[in-house]
Amino acid sequence: MKALIAFASLLFLFHLSLYGASSVWKATKGDRILYLGGTIHILRSGDFPLPREFDRAFAYSDAVVFETDLQSTISAPFAAEMARHMFLPPTSSLSEVLKPATYRAMKEYLSSQGESILPYERLRPWAAATMMAQKRLAREGIDESGVDAYYARRALDERKEPRFLETPAEQLAVIVRMGEGEEDELILQTIREMQTLSQSVEWLIREWREGKTVRIERELVDTMKSQSPNMYREILQKRNRTWLPKLMEWSDEGKTLFVLVGTMHLLGDEGLLSALEKEGYSLTPLSE
Repeated sequence: MKALIAFASLLFLFHLSLYGASSVWKATKGDRILYLGGTIHILRSGDFPLPREFDRAFAYSDAVVFETDLQSTISAPFAAEMARHMFLPPTSSLSEVLKPATYRAMKEYLSSQGESILPYERLRPWAAATMMAQKRLAREGIDESGVDAYYARRALDERKEPRFLETPAEQLAVIVRMGEGEEDELILQTIREMQTLSQSVEWLIREWREGKTVRIERELVDTMKSQSPNMYREILQKRNRTWLPKLMEWSDEGKTLFVLVGTMHLLGDEGLLSALEKEGYSLTPLSE
């Protein structure tokens, strides 16, 4: 059920060119070393192999840091807990929660995809948006596990220590709050993104691999910040502020860490790269 959050992570890149043409950075402060990889949570089969700098950082690291324990997020208890939050109260329906114009736009979009709106009627807006996104992504062949899942498997196979920045319950809380107070904009933005998904995914992944963000910043970041400020705060700002002290504490242990988080978390004035710089870390791109 991470499709929409995964897609938002894909979208939220900011000033990558400031740090160089790479999606992996080396942060150093004295003898402390962190490698930070900006990830895309879902990919196409043709997007593998990944950029070489990811394998280099993985090889150099003693432990790999993930947003959360991915294995737990595919467990039956997690699925049951998520399902508990997906549905509206019995006396409510999506047609009552959304504005009439938003509901019509959603109905028209689903009809264009050969779907009925009826299976969505009892879903909360975030769950309806997620389901729309999942189905559209699958039709585009974007159904492979992303960077995080790939290295989670490798860490297990190669006995590298995994660490997690938040619990699955904490990540679920982020998903559940997604679009809170901006339900209509969440649905409308999802529809807009899904209608141009083929073109967007192509250049997003290309520019992620090459470390370029001018177009991403112009077309996507400014829109998210201006049209969905609550989502921006919930997905990026609050979590970064929680994660930074953990990364610094772990860095003090003397182990080399490879930190894998959605690229949105690394960049911008409130991103982890900027925050580490303010704490005295030096940043250099890890190129091929």
